[in-house]
This record gives sequence, C-alpha cells and structure tokens, in this order.
Amino acid sequence: MKHKLLREASLLALATGLSLHGASAQDFSGTTLLERLVITSTKRSEDYFAVPALVDVAEPGELRRRNIDSVADLDRVFPDVNIRARSGRTYSNFTIRGQASLDFYNPSTQVYVDGLPQDSFNLARALPGDLESVELLYGPQGTLYGRGAIGGVINITTRKPGDEFRFGIDGAITSEGASSSLRINLPLIEGALFADATVSALRENDTYTTMMTGEDVGGTDDVHGQVRLRYAPEGSPLDMMLTAGRGRVTSTEEYFVMESMLEDRIALPVPSRYDLDTWNLGLNASYDLGFATITALTGYQDSTLDRTIFGNYTPEWQSTFSQELRIASNPDEGNVIDYVVGGYYQNLDFTRKVPAANQVSNQKIGSYALFADLTWHATDRLDISPGLRFDYEKAKATSAGGVTLDGENSFSSLSPKLGASYRVSDEWLVYGLFSTGFKAGGFTRTMTPANIAFTYDPQTTYNGEVGVKYRNDAGTLEARLSAYYNVTRDYQMFVGIQPVQYLQNVGEVTSRGVDLKVRAMPTDRLGVTAGIGYNHTRFTAYDNPVTPGVDRTGNRVPYAPEITANLMVDYRFDLAGDYGALIPYAAVSYVSDIYFDETNTVGQDGYALVDLGVKWEVNEKVAAEAFVTNLFDKTYTTYGFNAGAPYGNVYQLGQGRTIGGRINLTF
Repeated sequence: MKHKLLREASLLALATGLSLHGASAQDFSGTTLLERLVITSTKRSEDYFAVPALVDVAEPGELRRRNIDSVADLDRVFPDVNIRARSGRTYSNFTIRGQASLDFYNPSTQVYVDGLPQDSFNLARALPGDLESVELLYGPQGTLYGRGAIGGVINITTRKPGDEFRFGIDGAITSEGASSSLRINLPLIEGALFADATVSALRENDTYTTMMTGEDVGGTDDVHGQVRLRYAPEGSPLDMMLTAGRGRVTSTEEYFVMESMLEDRIALPVPSRYDLDTWNLGLNASYDLGFATITALTGYQDSTLDRTIFGNYTPEWQSTFSQELRIASNPDEGNVIDYVVGGYYQNLDFTRKVPAANQVSNQKIGSYALFADLTWHATDRLDISPGLRFDYEKAKATSAGGVTLDGENSFSSLSPKLGASYRVSDEWLVYGLFSTGFKAGGFTRTMTPANIAFTYDPQTTYNGEVGVKYRNDAGTLEARLSAYYNVTRDYQMFVGIQPVQYLQNVGEVTSRGVDLKVRAMPTDRLGVTAGIGYNHTRFTAYDNPVTPGVDRTGNRVPYAPEITANLMVDYRFDLAGDYGALIPYAAVSYVSDIYFDETNTVGQDGYALVDLGVKWEVNEKVAAEAFVTNLFDKTYTTYGFNAGAPYGNVYQLGQGRTIGGRINLTF
C-alpha cells in the first residue's frame, strides 16, 4: 500500500509540475530563468541535463536561503540523501540511495573541492565562502572516482581568483552561535597573476548540560583559513592554481544523552572532547590544447585528531597525497566522441593509538588506477557512454601492544559502466545506466584483543538505473524522475559493541528506489523546488562473524531512511526606488524513521523540519536576512547506540530551534 501511494504521489507531483509549462515568465536578463547549468563532476564540462545519470546541482543563492553553510547540511536540498554526524562531524555518515557509510573511516560518498579529494576527517567541512556550485552525482561512480564512491560524489566548485579586486564579508548571529567569513581577491599582475584569501570562523554554543556536574557541553569552534595563487596569462592555454589551507576544530559535541533525558538535553558526565587540526596543499594545473585539455591535480592533506570519546582516549593521525593526470576533450569542438582518460595515484598513512592498552597501529595504503570514460554521439539525439576503470591497491598494516601484527595485502578491481541517453524531443530525455562501485579490502583500523579477525575483503556494488528528464524551452521548469536497483556484495560494516567495534564483511545488501525532483519558476517572482526519494534497502544475505548463527536477513541497513523529501518556496517582492527586493521563503525537509544499528532496535522516528526566512537584497553587493530553522523546535536524534547497563540506549541530538540574522557585503 505504501509503495502504491508513493508511486501515485510521485506521478501526481510530476504531472502538476509539467502543467506549469505554459506559465508565462519574464526574464530581464534575456536568458532563461532557470539557468542551464554546466557541471564538471564528470571530469569534463557538460550540460547536467544531458548526462545519462542522475545529477543534481545546488547554487549559492539556494544554499544561503536555506542557511546551509556546511556539507553536512546538504541533505536539506538533495532528495534521497541523509547526512548526519556519527558521534562527531569528523566521522560524518553519508547515505545516498541507501548506501550508508557504515565504515566511518571510508565513507560511501566522496567529497571533492575544486577537483581534489577530501580526507574522511574533512567531509563535513564548512562550504567555501566563494562558492560557485555544489554538484551531486547519484549512485556508484567507480569508473571515474574509484574506491569509496559507492553512494555517489559531492563535487564543490569555487570561484577562482580573477583579474578584479573583490572584498566580501559574511556574518551571522543566531540564538545558537555565530559565524563569519572574510574574502578578498587581488590582481597581482594585470592579466596574468591573481590571488585570493579566505578566513572563516564558526561558533556553535553548548547544547547539553551534563548530569551531576551541571557543566555546559556540546559546543564547537571551527576556524579555517586559505590562500590561493593563480597564474593564468590572458590568451594563454595555461592555467595554474596553488592552494594552501589550515583548519582547527575544537568540540565537545560527542557527549551522549540517555533516552529518558532527550527533551531536557541532559548529557552523561563521561568525558568526550576532540581537537582536529588539518593542513591542506593543492596544485591545479590545466593546459588547453584546443581539441582537448590536459589537467593535473595534486593534493596533500595532513590531519591530527586528539580525541577522547566516551571516556576513551584514542588519538589518530592521517596524511594523504594524491595525484591525478587526465586529458578530456573540449565539448565546443563538436566531436563525434567526447572522452576523458587518465591515471590516479594516492598514498595514505594512518596511525591510531590506544594508550590505555599500550596499543599503536599504523597503516600505509597505496592506490593506483587507470580510467577512461567516453560519450559517443551516435546521432543528434542518441548518446552512448561506456567507461572502464582498473584499480590496484596495496595495504601494509603494523600493530604493537595488546595486538601484534605485521601484514600486507593487495587488491585489484575492474569497474565498468555503460550509459545511454535519447532526446525524445528538445524538452524530453530518457536514459539508462549500468554502473559499478568498489571498496578495497584491507586491515581494520581499530585493532584490539577483542577482534576475531583483522582483515576484510573488497566490497562491490552493481547498479542499474533508468530515468526521464524534462526541461522546457521557456526555462521555467525542470523535472526528472529516476528508478534504480543495486546489489552490494561482501558489504563492509563495523561489527561488535562499542568501544571495540571493527570492520568486517557481513554479506549482501540490496537497495531499490525512486527519485523525483522538480524546479519551477511559474513567474519571474515565484520559485518552487521540490524533491522526494523513496528507498528500500535491506540485508538480503546476512553473515556477521561476530554473531555466527544470527540471521538479520530482511533487516533495514542502518542510517538508510525509506523516505526523504524537500520543499522550498520563495517569492520576490520588488521595492520602490533603490531599495532592492524582499524575498520571503519557506522550506520543509522530511526524513522517515531510521535505525542506528543492524538489529533495528536503536533509532529515530520520522520527523519534519520547517525553516522560514526573509532576505532583503538591497543590490548585488548588499543583502541581509532574518531566519528561523527548526521552527517547531523538534527534538530528534542523529546517532545512538546501546551502551549497556546502567545507561541503556544513548543518543546525540540535532539542532533545536535557531533564530538568527545574516548580512552579506561585497565590495
């Protein structure tokens, strides 16, 4: 019955949206109201409407109106997505189309900033201040991105340093804290050399009161700075950009609350605190050959996590070096075949200590890959897109203390892809896709004497998808509907009980679902964005080595809600004279019930969050906003586990009602 209602609701929403096709609209700039967006997450510039896969894009204006300033909040604009801190933001859980990050050291979704992969510690980072767009590739992206891109890829693109002076300030004060950022762009040598710098700071107030001591905890301080230097001589095919950044997060957000004290936010008096220091360096270089562009992407990240969680002191260190070299055809050349071909290398060094057990563990992982992705424009309406990637990974693990280990292992994988799209008309496109995803095997990073095994096998996902997209010529409506089915074998999941969980394979997981997204501007003043995702993810063959004989086949996979939905409506009122415009907006996001463990006994019921606000756009350079998020002060949990006697189930909570204001100034 639920499936039938969802299907009927989706068709009704699509039909309602398409009825807007005839709505009149005026565009003062001479272009369409809903801009035709070009994406780069496919590693070559493409119209996202034409890609034979599900791709979604969020622009800076939409994110600001929803008060979304971090990657962790993107599920409020993207359907079939759930992002929640798993204990803390350093271990954020990404679930896209049911593919949950049950290995919190290697999440199922990869995050890229200007083409560079981000370490797992930094996935829930604040969004850059000079943001251009956030792109989401749904489903396994093994061909282009390799290991870990099982659920999808989030690609963040920023505005590059340019040949003009820019200075911007953003500031927000809320009932739960404050944030600010400063941006400056400087032309150093006219037409050739440019630089920019960004400094941002975030303060989230304490949200819990500890039992017995009365201490306020749960707050976070996040400071990040970045400088970039770009050399791009006018008329030259060469474009190079050097990036250097530093961030520090200090937080007590990892405190837990017993089930009986959720409404009062009374936390257990068990020490939980961390300091996260990160450094990042990057070099983006491209050379335009005319018919194609060669791109080299070099990245280095170093993270130090000084962490005490639930009374356990477990500091960690990780450094990652990555290098990608690729050549991609230029789409303006009108090629019969467009392509991207390249190679990738990554070296990761990870160390974890458990001083109480005199335990020190280290892993060194080398990853190598070759990939190719093509689009054959078979006719003016039919595109066929094959792709293939070969991955090879070698892991070396050592451990001393309670566990002594010195081992090596290697893995390889082929990740094929085949997509096809057909333009039924200038406004309609249908597509089909087969894609694969891959997560390497290796050694668990949490080594304790409680482990039954220290190694695990690779995980592979096979995905099938079909969809239809619509975009009218008037530029007032876009809609897309997709259905998918995927199977993951040798599913990797942390097993055992806290705090001695470790990674193992637990069998097979099957996921299927439907996504619907509509963007509409019935008039030049009214904007509507709506999305809904239905997902059915289950263990279809369960074999947990920690609990032999216990069969959880049919249970829901943790962190995978069946329904997610988003709706946002805004309306523009132009003010007389030079006073700009007022843009009031209302938004709702819904997440159905969700479980935090494979036993399906610890979880959160479904809930909806309502946001309201009004933005005053004085002009292109000055804007102010007043807003309230979680209007009805809904109490909801984001993570939980059974801590045993005497605590029982313990949880962490989402943000309560927040009232605030923001100002944006650009000079």
